[in-house]
Parts: sequence; structure tokens; C-alpha cells
Amino acid sequence: MPKVMAVVLSLLLFSTLSFTEKENSGNGSGNNSGGNPGHSGEAPNPAKPGNDDSDGPVRIGWAIVTPLAVTTSGGSNGLVVFATLGLKHGDETAQSGLLPSALTTNSLVYASTSGKLSRNIGIGIVNPNNAAANLTMTLHDEDGSVIGTPKHFSLLSGHQTAQFLTALYADKPEVPHDLTGTLNVTSDLPVSIIGLRFRGSNFSVLPVTNLSTPAGVPTYGAGIGGLGAVLVPDFATGGGWATELVLINTGTGPLTLRADFFAPDGTALTVRLNGESKSSFTGLVVPAGGVLELAPKTNEGHSPF
Repeated sequence: MPKVMAVVLSLLLFSTLSFTEKENSGNGSGNNSGGNPGHSGEAPNPAKPGNDDSDGPVRIGWAIVTPLAVTTSGGSNGLVVFATLGLKHGDETAQSGLLPSALTTNSLVYASTSGKLSRNIGIGIVNPNNAAANLTMTLHDEDGSVIGTPKHFSLLSGHQTAQFLTALYADKPEVPHDLTGTLNVTSDLPVSIIGLRFRGSNFSVLPVTNLSTPAGVPTYGAGIGGLGAVLVPDFATGGGWATELVLINTGTGPLTLRADFFAPDGTALTVRLNGESKSSFTGLVVPAGGVLELAPKTNEGHSPF
């Protein structure tokens, strides 16, 4: 079972990569089409569903939560958002909290890989800007020395992409399969980055250190993003997978929100949360000091989390 879980996790969270290396492509376009299964927002179904809202194929993507109005005193900065990602597989459940990533143009992530210990690092990136982002990844060892040559690629507007560290550097023989160090990611536009640390079937979210001035979420369509918005860089639903968004209002007045979901290619992603199937959940109101959960429901009408 642990090996099966690890394979499923890798398929779900990191099957959407289509890095376009400038030195190999010659065009730097970053077009992530060309048969990549991740861009349909679907991945192989890993398990028989355990509740109504996890029926169907696995679909993955990302989300933006946008504060629309504060009806009394207070401000949109009272919004707190986090997510929980889980997989029900038989009698076993894997679950991890996902914290929204501040947009960054220069970030650092801990890197540790070991084939013998089934240890790996997954890096996921979302570009919410209206133009392609040009990124560079530089790997350092535990002494701070650069390993191999930096990786250069482009990520189209609205696209989400991901890769395991070992696969990312598979074409670089000078990069050892077992290493300890850091991965530095720079971009000419602010992007959202998430790091996941795997050890067999176990996974956890890594802190991403922002070395640049934190940037806000840009406007992404009418009424989406902008001041006070929060980007959730990873979302999964279906096939036993479930993601819950928790929206907290720390302000002194009711907060009106909307939550919008997107596939890895930036198109709308329909998800089933709180008994409704939508790509945009509008008119959400969180009372002052209150909490609102957006979650799939079991047959009994309860959240699986």
C-alpha cells in the first residue's frame, strides 16, 4: 500500500509538468500543450470514491479567493485562507495542510532526495499574471556551491506546472540522485510556489522562503484577484481525493468573498463543494470573527476532514 500511495500522489500532484527549456526549445515560448494530460485538469483515478463528492476522475488545479466587500468596519486584510488536501484509499487516509504561497520573484526551498529512502521534493508553480513568466531554477548543495547548470523555462499565463526534483534534473548527470541542499527559483513576474516533501507514501508541505518583496495577487478576470486576494496553488478533487478551503474573517465586520477554481491550463475548473458544482462560488459571506468551510461532502452530508 505505501508504494501504491506514493505513485498515486506523484501522479496527482506532479503529472502536470511541461517545462520548456530555452536552451533546448530555441523559442522560449513556454507553450505547455502537446499532449500533456495535466492540462485537461484530469489525472488517473487512483481509488474508488468514498463519498459522493469524490466521484469521477481526479481533477487538479488552483484557486483564487477574492474579498469583495466588508459591510461594516474592517478591511480585506482580515481574510485568512488555508487548505487541506486528503486522499482516502481503502482504510488509509493521507492528509496535509496547504498554506497559500505569497507571490514571489525570488524564493528558496529546502531540497533533499534519496532513492534508498524514497525521499523526493516536489515543486509546483502557478503563474497568475496576464503574460508568460520566465523562470530560472538554481540548485545548491549543502556547502552552498551550485550543482550543474541552472534550468530556464517559461510558464504561460494562468498555467500551473509541477515536477519532482529528481525528474527535473534527470538530464543533468552532474546532479547526484541523492543530495541535500536548496533550490532557488527566480522569475521576472511574481508567481506562486509550493514545495512538497515526500518520504514514500508520506508527504508534507515545505516552507517556501520569499527572498523578494511579497507581491499581491493580480487581477485575473472580472472581479477575480486584486487587493487582498489569496491564491491557493494546489487543489485536487475526485477519485477519493478531496480539498477543503477554510476561510476565516479576523475583521470586525462581515466579509463577502468569492472563490474561483482553475485547471492547470488556466481555464475554469468545475468542482463540487458544499453540495454545489461550480467553478465560481460567489456571494460567500463570513461573519466577523467567523469561519466558512468550502469542502466536499460525504453521503451523510459531512466534510471528510
